[in-house]
Amino acid sequence: MTKRKAKEPAIAVRPEFETELIELASLTPHPRNYRNHTEDQLEHIKRSITEHGFYRNVVVARDGTILAGHGVVLASHGLGLTMIPVIRLDVDPDDPQAIRVLTGDNEISRLAETDDRQLTELLKSIKDNDIDAGLLGTGFDDSMLAALVFVTRPASEIESMDRAGEWLGMPEFGGVDDPLKVVVQFDNEEDRQSFAQTIGADLGPKTRSCWYPPRTRQDLAALIFEG
Repeated sequence: MTKRKAKEPAIAVRPEFETELIELASLTPHPRNYRNHTEDQLEHIKRSITEHGFYRNVVVARDGTILAGHGVVLASHGLGLTMIPVIRLDVDPDDPQAIRVLTGDNEISRLAETDDRQLTELLKSIKDNDIDAGLLGTGFDDSMLAALVFVTRPASEIESMDRAGEWLGMPEFGGVDDPLKVVVQFDNEEDRQSFAQTIGADLGPKTRSCWYPPRTRQDLAALIFEG
């Protein structure tokens, strides 16, 4: 019996989706754009444009309203550019298709899962091999990467932010001496908590190590940003 070949889904080929070079001043932000672009982010985008050009499409409605690429347009203004390549869709900016592009460009990437270990190793290789630019253009800086390493690696590998910075080769953490350590064991949780009160430490259920005198833990929420 001949096995029938599965029918491929019909995907429209849109020859009109050609890149056109237009004046940057003719583009306007979408009035319903809900994302703000920080100066830090724009610096990364500007570095990317300068180094690689426009490898991501800026998408606009028929009247020049931006649907995707608001950050790229802002960064282009910051670079002093006057012309920019775009793809123009034959839709009005308030058309449901246009709004779908606006939200999809921002949100679909959130559904991906990140291998944090692979990401940190990749970023470290960039930092080690590009001394001049470092992490500029990746969306990370040294402090953000150190924080990501600290919160995603087990304590047996990276036990503190100091160790994370040292692992990354950050100058301020170079040549840090190994801290003195002592292992304390307890028969029960009551004894463990009694010891914690004695030394003034906050030992949670999952705490496996601490500093004495106690050190203030860094506020990682200020260092880690969702992609």
